[in-house]
This record gives sequence, structure tokens and C-alpha cells, in this order.
Amino acid sequence: MEKALLNLIAGLIVGLIIGGGLVYAFAGAPAQTVTTTITETAGAGATVTVTETTTVTKTQAAAALPEEIPIGVLLPLSGDLSSFGEKWKNAITLAEQDINEYVAKMGLNVKFKFYIEDTKTSPEGALAALQTLAAKGIKLVIGPAASSEVAAVKSYADANKIVIFSPSSTAPSLAIPNDYIFRNVVTDIYQGKALARLMWDSGVRKVVAIYRGDDWGVGLFEVTKKRFEELGGTMEGVKYDPAATELSAEVRKASSLVSQFGAGEDVAVLLISFEDDGISVLTLAANDPVLSRVKWFGTDGITYSTKIAEQIGDIMVKLNVMSTLMVPPESPKKTAFMERYESKFGVEPDSYTLNIYDNAWILALAVLETEKYDGETIAKILPDVAEKYFGVSGWTNLDEVGDRLPTDYTIAKVVEEDGKYVWVDAGKYVPATDTIQWFGS
Repeated sequence: MEKALLNLIAGLIVGLIIGGGLVYAFAGAPAQTVTTTITETAGAGATVTVTETTTVTKTQAAAALPEEIPIGVLLPLSGDLSSFGEKWKNAITLAEQDINEYVAKMGLNVKFKFYIEDTKTSPEGALAALQTLAAKGIKLVIGPAASSEVAAVKSYADANKIVIFSPSSTAPSLAIPNDYIFRNVVTDIYQGKALARLMWDSGVRKVVAIYRGDDWGVGLFEVTKKRFEELGGTMEGVKYDPAATELSAEVRKASSLVSQFGAGEDVAVLLISFEDDGISVLTLAANDPVLSRVKWFGTDGITYSTKIAEQIGDIMVKLNVMSTLMVPPESPKKTAFMERYESKFGVEPDSYTLNIYDNAWILALAVLETEKYDGETIAKILPDVAEKYFGVSGWTNLDEVGDRLPTDYTIAKVVEEDGKYVWVDAGKYVPATDTIQWFGS
């Protein structure tokens, strides 16, 4: 039997046994046995049947837990990532509903409550928001979104034993063992490899990167430059202040560097930005006679951004911006969640929306497993819970520093369909083979 089939069956088993992804038992109550049988075609007409028997024990009450179990959520509801923040808020709404329905089925007399605070997509806002949550006695927090925000809250979280579980912070500089920072997302070491391979295979040999001067932007620029130059290319950078409201000087500098490179078919611009700053740069670039005629590439800071598609979709099409984002593997759970989400909220969820839904489940399951609401305890058990969990974003195994193991990256772009500008997947990057696979080719 092929390994891929075995993995699929394993995923289906987990998904069918418990919708939330719990595959371990609770202690202290009579056991209940669940048996699941799955039959799959293995090729050449052959079939394989797998029977999985799991023992799940249920408690009538978790005496050591408060009746309301609070989980904080730090979201960028305003600022440079606001359209992502709204999507993630929707996912938290679904997670709260689903988790509490699951807890009720188990007969537990507890309820999870999610407390959302706006970080304003800023380091200062993230720290203030975390302190607001801490004042409520909250020890478990989902988010924040940006690596600069995670860096800003790290010392406070470590000192106060508050678990931080980000769905989207990717800066390699935050891959630190034995702290209270966990990230259900792949670090940018792999996005850097994806971008380098994408640009190289597109015939690019010289790149000018326009990038945010924060933890995330600097980190992603450095790992991408390193890998691209290992392949044989050349990369120059133009760093800008993330707080700046006017970026024409930086765009002019990038244009000058592109001109020095010759502005030919082998020259490209890489944009490492969030939504609002990305809109500023791309709007200026579209009117620049040099920048508007070379290849453009983007990153997860803009990929599948509703704001980008709605406000500058025409520019994205004109510049033909190809952009990367980690993509959860396909599964029945992912498909069902995406259909449910889009039906309810009228917008397609991005990869980090799937991640944040799973973050909520993993934290909730860690509390139920330990029967303790304690940051230090949860920090110790969280990697074990994540390893056993199969969610809407797939398996959520974490590495030795608490970051998610590598997945594929989608290569997306904006196109015009029926008079609207929308994101579509054009291909994917596979880290295991360092290759680009284009769709429809």
C-alpha cells in the first residue's frame, strides 16, 4: 500500500473518531469504546479495510476547572492586517461554538469563553492587549498575528507564564526553545526557500526586495536572500519603516536599483509587506515606468488578503504578482470547514484562518486533558496534544522549539472573474523536493 494512502486513512480515522481531533483519553471515568472502519481503494482495484478502536473516557465534571474557562485572543482588528483579523475573528466564533458543543456531549459542567482584544497590528498594541487579558487572569492566549507583536509580548508572557499560541508569526528569530511561545505555523526559513525557488524557476537572476523593517520583514528578507544567492542569484534590499505613511522615496530607490540591474526578463521585485503598506508600494509601482515592467512576487503578508483584492486587484493583475502562503493539506475536514465558513461569512478562509481555528481546539483539549487551567502545565503538554491532533489544517505537529513542521506553500495570484478580483491558486512549492508544481500545466 502506498504511504500516501496510509496517511489519508490515518487522517480519516482521526477526523471520524472525533470531529474536534481529540485522540487520547480523559482520566477518571468509565471508558467508552468507539470503533471506526474505513475502506479505501489502494490501486488496481484492490481495497484495504482499516478498523480503529479507541477508548475514550468521560468525566461528569472536571472539579479542578472553573465553570468558565477563559482563553484570550489577540487579533489585528485594525491596522495593517485588519482584513485578516476579521477572518480570524470569525474562526474563533466557530471554534467557541464547536468546542462547547463537544464539551456538552462529554457531560462536563464547564464552558470555554474566548476574550478578544485588538492589537492594532502593532507591537505596543499587542503588549497592551495582552496585559488587559492578564488582568482578567487569562493564562492561555491565541495570537498575536505579526512576529513583531509576538516579540513584543514574549518577555511579559514568559515572566507571567502565559502561553502564547500564534497562528501566523513566522520570523525565524522567534524559534526559541523552552519558552511560552508556540506557533501553529511554519517558520519563514521554508517560505524563504519557496520564494527563492519560485523566482529562480521563473527565470529571475537579480532581485530587488522592498521589505518591512520589523522582525518578520527583516527575517524573511535575510533567509530569502541567503537561499536565492545559494542558487546563484543576486538580491539587493530596500528596507522601510513599517510605521511610515509615505513610501515614495523607498519605491524610487527600488526603481533605481532595478534600472541598475537592467530591468530585463531576469530582474524582479519581491515585496515583503502587510496589507496597507503593500497597497501603498504597489500603487506607486504601477505608475513607475521601470517597476511596472518587471516581474513581481509577494509573500504571506498579502496572500489571500481581501483588502488587497478589493482595493488594488487591477494593479495585482497588471503587475502579475505571484505570492506565497503555507497551505494546509487537503482533507475531508478542511473541505467541510471551508465550505461551512464561506457559506456563513461569505468569504473564503485563508490558511491562517484554518490555523487559528485549530489553535483554539488544541488549547481547549490541553486544558481538558490536564484538568488544569495553568500556563506552566499547558506549556509542557501543548506539544503532545498538538501531535495527537488532526484538525482542519491537518496534522499540527510542533518541532523542538514549538513551531509547526513544514507543509507545502501555495503560489497564488489575483485574477479578474465575472467583474471581480479574486485570489486563485496557480501552483505550489513542495519543501521535501524543493520543487514548484504548476496547476493546469
